[in-house]
Formats: sequence, C-alpha cells, structure tokens
Amino acid sequence: MDQLAKQAAEIALRLAALPADGLRNDIEALNSIEQMAIRILREVAEVRAAKRQPVGETRGMWPVMRQ
Repeated sequence: MDQLAKQAAEIALRLAALPADGLRNDIEALNSIEQMAIRILREVAEVRAAKRQPVGETRGMWPVMRQ
C-alpha cells in the first residue's frame, strides 16, 4: 500500500504542477496522469479482490432490527 500512496502523491503533484489552463492545453501530461491513475485503480482492485470478505460479512451496513 505504501507504493500506491506514493503513486497517488505523484499524481497530486503532477496535477498541482499543471498551469491553470493545463487541463485543456497539455494533453500529453494529462494522458500520463490518466495512465498512472488507471494503474493505481487496477492495483487497488487487485488488492480488494485478494482480500475477499468472509461469507456473511458486510461492510457499511447496519443490521435491521424488527420488533
């Protein structure tokens, strides 16, 4: 995960370094940033897939209590 954090920080630095109109004019830099972001998302997806939840476990949900 440290490597993913470093890559995310690098993307943030590259975006911050773009001039105000860089989002429209520097297609090569944007393509590079986009490719980095795609690689990071793929790596995150692989980590999540490798750490599958045990059967019956859920995240972000509360049990419904019926009376």
